[in-house]
Amino acid sequence: MSVPADKQTQWKSKVATAALELISREGLQGASLRAIAHELGCTTGVLTHYFRNKDELLLFVLETVMERLSETLAQAAQGTQGVERLKVMMLAILPTTPELVTIWRAWLAFVGAALGHAALLDEHKRHYANFKAFIHQELVMLQEAGEIDPKLNLDFEAAAWIATFDGIGVNTISAPQSYSPEELDTLVSRYLKTLTS
Repeated sequence: MSVPADKQTQWKSKVATAALELISREGLQGASLRAIAHELGCTTGVLTHYFRNKDELLLFVLETVMERLSETLAQAAQGTQGVERLKVMMLAILPTTPELVTIWRAWLAFVGAALGHAALLDEHKRHYANFKAFIHQELVMLQEAGEIDPKLNLDFEAAAWIATFDGIGVNTISAPQSYSPEELDTLVSRYLKTLTS
């Protein structure tokens, strides 16, 4: 008997959340189907009903990470405009809440594993390209509105935005005591000033 689409979606979301928690604590090496099933309180047979193997499940979890970050970005950006919109979006998805810490820790585990995993590496490249295109478009709108330097190379700046964001995020994960919310705001604001000078 087939499972209704909405129940299947709900179950897969539950699986992704459990896998994210496990990967955040144990890394990808600790995220076996058996361990994920134990985290969920079910059998591995239940998991393999929805996912053919561990790789398929992990790719789904990576997709979930990016979707949740995108949703957080979109919600934060509502009602803001100009350079302030970039600032709000960056601050919104830095690892400053328990959920975002879990997502970032899991994402870092995926980054480390991707070097030896062709499918994960391809997914990372795809998500990076999509994120860069998104930031590039935001910068285009700011440049057209006269809010940032008209001489900027926007392709380079989009890549620099991501590199800066990643660096702040990784350091926030590794040394959270070093960055108060006010200090994160200052770091992001300082970077954004380079776009308008």
